[in-house]
Amino acid sequence: MPLRRIARPELVRAAHVARACASALAAVALLAAFAPTAAGHQAGSPGAKAKPCQKAHGPFHVSGTKVIGAHGKVFIPYGITVPGLGNADYQPFVPLDDAKIKATAAGWCANTVRLQIAPNNLVGENGHVFNRKFLQTIEGEVRTAEKAGLVVVLNAQTEDVGDQPAPTQATATFWKDLAKVYPSDPQVIFDLFNQPRVFMQASCGDNADWSFWRRGGQFSGHGYLGMQTLVNDVRRDGAKEILWVEGPCFSNSLAGLGSHKIVGGGVVYAIQHPHGVHTRAQWYSDFGWVIFRHIAPVVDAEWSNYAATKSECWPDALKAVPAFLLYLHAHGIGLTAFQLKEGLLIRSTNLTAPTRIFSKGKAKWRCKNGLDEGIGQAIMTYYHQHNS
Repeated sequence: MPLRRIARPELVRAAHVARACASALAAVALLAAFAPTAAGHQAGSPGAKAKPCQKAHGPFHVSGTKVIGAHGKVFIPYGITVPGLGNADYQPFVPLDDAKIKATAAGWCANTVRLQIAPNNLVGENGHVFNRKFLQTIEGEVRTAEKAGLVVVLNAQTEDVGDQPAPTQATATFWKDLAKVYPSDPQVIFDLFNQPRVFMQASCGDNADWSFWRRGGQFSGHGYLGMQTLVNDVRRDGAKEILWVEGPCFSNSLAGLGSHKIVGGGVVYAIQHPHGVHTRAQWYSDFGWVIFRHIAPVVDAEWSNYAATKSECWPDALKAVPAFLLYLHAHGIGLTAFQLKEGLLIRSTNLTAPTRIFSKGKAKWRCKNGLDEGIGQAIMTYYHQHNS
């Protein structure tokens, strides 16, 4: 009979102390990104002697609640969303997109960029056209990102062009065209549909909403594909990439996922801008449980906090933002922050000049537009902490 190894009590206590100290140090570093210095600025900026930022390498696959990349290394996205190709008049945004992609890699210590793309620009509202020039533009931004060493998440975004609230046949055609170009690119991930937002009643998130999200159907005179159908189509088209799947109701919560889980491999569930109170219990209810119950990996595909009178501004940001970032890190949940735009993650045209939690040196956070407020510095510090 083999001997059972018994842990010595003092070693167990030491291990607990070490973990507690590590968490405390991480919390102190994140809080430093919110603390004003004597000059009224924030501490926490990465120093000149910071370690090199890490690059993630595919191909990727899902194993339990983790995404595994090359050489068995766990991949956690630390990224930024770049939305230029989500505009109908996308051409003027391309140079800025390229600059944002390069800044994401070099200035923000990220390993991932998420490109928002309007399917209508490629295939039209009904999926009956093909815009080769737009495809070449997508390919160009992907090349820029991969050359910078980034993992590239391609996201179908319809809010600005077409405003389809859920996947349509045109969405499937869009992914079919991209699957031909990227059937197995080791550095590419497909984020199938940004913020699905068909809901049956005002209180979105009940069983009917989740059923429609998964199975599709008719809504307000239009037919929509279920997310399961879209996943099946993408796989049938030959795409082997990891798939990010966002939930219904703008993907603010995965609380109702339950029996509506997507069948098939390589799926990561994605949340965006979680609502509700800003507590660990709420985050567990909204998405943490998917990790704890060993269902699938989770990623926060889009999140920010800035001076705006809507859900992107948390009144308790000073405490809640560091707590949220620590929660993500503790459970291996990646993040692609939104976006390098003045007043959001940056405070000027300088793509690496992050916004700060305080306005004009005052230790006060106000959910009011026009102020130099935001979590850019906290995001930059967080990425330098965990991706270097």
